[in-house]
Amino acid sequence: MKIEADVKNISKLSDYYFLVPDYQREYVWKVDDQVEQFIMDLDNEYQPEQKDQNGYFLGSVIIVKNGEKHDVIDGQQRLTTIVITMCALRDLLKDRLDTLDKKGLEYLKTIEEWLSSYDINSEENLIRLDLQYEESRGFISRLIEGQTNTFAETASVKKMADAYDHIRDYLKYQLQDSLNGLISFARFFLTKVELVVIESENLSSALKIFETINQRGASLNAMDLVKNLIFSQIKEEQFSAIKTTWKSITNNLESCGESDNPLRFLRYFLMARYHHGILREDDIYKWIISAEGELSLQYKTRPMVLVKELEKLSERYANLVNATNEAAYWRENIRFPNVSNIGYINKYRSRQHLVLLMALDISCSDDVMDFLGAQLESFLFFTNTMAIQSKTYEQRFTQWAVKLRDVKTKAEVANVVSATLIPFVVERLDEFKERFSIINDYNFTPQYRQRYVLGRLENHIRHLCGFPEKSQQAIQQMQIEHILPQTVRNAPENGEFSDANRTSYLYKIGNVTLLEGTINQSVNNCNDLSEDWFLKKQTEYLNSEIIMTRLLHSQYSIGDNTALNRFKLKYGYEYQHWSAENITSRQRLLMDLAIDCWRFNDQRIDAYIVNNLGTGPGNEFTL
Repeated sequence: MKIEADVKNISKLSDYYFLVPDYQREYVWKVDDQVEQFIMDLDNEYQPEQKDQNGYFLGSVIIVKNGEKHDVIDGQQRLTTIVITMCALRDLLKDRLDTLDKKGLEYLKTIEEWLSSYDINSEENLIRLDLQYEESRGFISRLIEGQTNTFAETASVKKMADAYDHIRDYLKYQLQDSLNGLISFARFFLTKVELVVIESENLSSALKIFETINQRGASLNAMDLVKNLIFSQIKEEQFSAIKTTWKSITNNLESCGESDNPLRFLRYFLMARYHHGILREDDIYKWIISAEGELSLQYKTRPMVLVKELEKLSERYANLVNATNEAAYWRENIRFPNVSNIGYINKYRSRQHLVLLMALDISCSDDVMDFLGAQLESFLFFTNTMAIQSKTYEQRFTQWAVKLRDVKTKAEVANVVSATLIPFVVERLDEFKERFSIINDYNFTPQYRQRYVLGRLENHIRHLCGFPEKSQQAIQQMQIEHILPQTVRNAPENGEFSDANRTSYLYKIGNVTLLEGTINQSVNNCNDLSEDWFLKKQTEYLNSEIIMTRLLHSQYSIGDNTALNRFKLKYGYEYQHWSAENITSRQRLLMDLAIDCWRFNDQRIDAYIVNNLGTGPGNEFTL
């Protein structure tokens, strides 16, 4: 493998015409991150008063010759930013053309010839950097030609335009003293800023160099390494198809707001479908190129199959992330309603559950995925109630994901749930009951989760009583009402609701319900404990649309022998007054409703019995 590596300052890059192939990643540097760091690094090295400055190493680029040009395999972000800087230098000098002396004119000419020059071999005026990926929309070529306001905007174009504005603003700062300040910086940038240009004889060896340099992977984006790894395995005529498919993957991640963190998708993809156990981001690429990874992924023998699978699963990932995120906007998700519920019960930024959902067969239908989502919602309700730390889920989920691989029917999902989620919860059911019997409403913080838990119980009551369910948006607009008021007047000196004892009951979940804001305002005055405050509240509760709140009025009923009346009788949901004993009994009532609401395979968790407590294949729970 023939390799040439030379240290070149910026001015010597004029020895090359660079071309970024269309399969490469678009410009992604952010103005407040990498571009700002680029400027800060230069500013820290630049000494305005020192003519003979030390050189500053900016990094490396890997190229391979392609006719009169050189394809850029690595370093395109850095090269693009260098070209943008050169354009900003040129434009600031041209703005002061009338005041430039001979030296200034020579610098302007040097920069212009660096940006583009006439090539005798091709008899064309060639630009220094040609971006061939679609998202560039010709931005760099037009910028080099001096056009700055005629660009069709894409995310990549916007980042380049922002970089240009930011770098130009920085260079204006160099003009504070005189034009000589800008020329001094231009001399530093052209002659003292250096790169290592690594030239390889062909694409395959160039990609191998890229892989070797970036072995650690995560900090340099293992997703890009995987893409280049795949490109190194395919025939040139397949480039276009792979490029299109990879763009689809990128679009999918952009659609769910995860384009800035593609490693999370890649990591979950691998743990869900190929790897056994947790895979750290730093180890992703190392595992992929290991013997185990190569055998599992078959990227050398079937690269197109792997890319198609990545495309399909990135679409699933995006849909599931968006469904989980609906909790942030109180929206319903028709496609994956149970997955959306996970965003409420486990917080909408949670992602661990995706490992299990992505493990399902690639052809798995939406309803099967959402069926698994329902099981996970129940699991997360029980584990969150028991305050089991979410960081422990990942280890467990990666083990269970193996059992879900190639699963595509509800019956198959139910079998896996019977062998995994159900045993875990049943073995801790006594712990759950003990915890729920004393739990406070704030244990379900943030408030959207408190409203969600109460709202799910409300909708379960509605289901049992034959009422239509409330939408999540309607639930989230409700307020948390403390039946025993938070702020009271004339509290008794002794007894269960005295100042000394009241806080023991105030925040119990048995003491809270949902209530409309307008009604909540009216009951705020029902806080004089020396009066019949609860009777006054009961009267207002009848005006609520929330059934669990109306039921706090002892006289609330509908007709004769109706579903609501039977529910009220079964659960003893009738309160003549409000006491510590009633708070405790309502807490038990809500616990039983919760067990009935959050089911596994459509059965209450307490209906399962242990069939086998061993660790083998027979370790499952049956009715």
